[in-house]
Amino acid sequence: MALIRYLQYAGRWLTLSLSLMLARPCLAIDNVTILLSEDGPAYTEFSTQLSNLLTQGSSKSTVKVLILSAYKNEDLPRNASNQVLIAVGTPAMTAIAQKPPAMAVMNVMVPRNTFQKIAKQYGRNQDPHHFSAIYFDQPWSRQLSLIRSALPGRNRLGILLSKESAEMLTGLQTAAKDTDVQISIETVNDDFELLPALRRLLNMSDSLLALPDAAIYNRNNIPSILLTSYRQKVPLFGFSAAYVKAGALAAVYSSPAQIAQQVAEVIQALPSPAYLPLPQYPRHFSVNVNTQVSRSLSLEIEDETSLMRKLKSPTERVQ
Repeated sequence: MALIRYLQYAGRWLTLSLSLMLARPCLAIDNVTILLSEDGPAYTEFSTQLSNLLTQGSSKSTVKVLILSAYKNEDLPRNASNQVLIAVGTPAMTAIAQKPPAMAVMNVMVPRNTFQKIAKQYGRNQDPHHFSAIYFDQPWSRQLSLIRSALPGRNRLGILLSKESAEMLTGLQTAAKDTDVQISIETVNDDFELLPALRRLLNMSDSLLALPDAAIYNRNNIPSILLTSYRQKVPLFGFSAAYVKAGALAAVYSSPAQIAQQVAEVIQALPSPAYLPLPQYPRHFSVNVNTQVSRSLSLEIEDETSLMRKLKSPTERVQ
């Protein structure tokens, strides 16, 4: 009889122990490889922040950082069930997209439009839970809300598009309708068309929104775009802090450290084997305002804290 009671007690104890083990949260992904497109400041900021976040606390991951120009196939782990590769920047994403899908890949610091094109080109769009992204650009709703908040009553927005970015138009038009913004579009096919198209656009716009479209907004064209819009007293809204520093009126953007924070949150919630969430926009973001530009254009604009508060309101809809 004593033996039977002991076995019953032992059985109950074993069942309880197993239940507690299954319920206990743990970090299922214990190896993370970060592949950087290059050894630049923004990429270094991202990898340093992500490494710090993943190697601290009770649940730690092993983090390896590689540079695209120096890495070899054997640098990537073979047993990938509990591992994730973070491809940082478009070159790294493009290189990994062409390789066999051996592990889950999270692409970061890449524009939404570019990610979708690369994923489709190399057939990686068929399984977005193993080839996903956190985009570099902000959702349209957030960008247009910044413009409406910064320039109330000025709802005529001009946008330059290249052939490569023309497919952005549908989402942009939907967001413009939701935020009561009237958009005017000029499509530019080459650099010779840029300034004439820009001048036409500025004549019918209260502000201009820059997009992460390298065919238009590159280091050769940016100075001319900023100067031309400034001379016509039409403020430009950028997509990075660098644009605000260069002469844009304001920008909503996510820093590399903020992107790293979101990646860490995703990794810490992943099961094993890794099953990534669908591609998504940044959750953490900042607002910068160039007060010198606002004074020069005689614009009264709210401070960064007030604008951030409005953008973080529960009514924001991310499309």
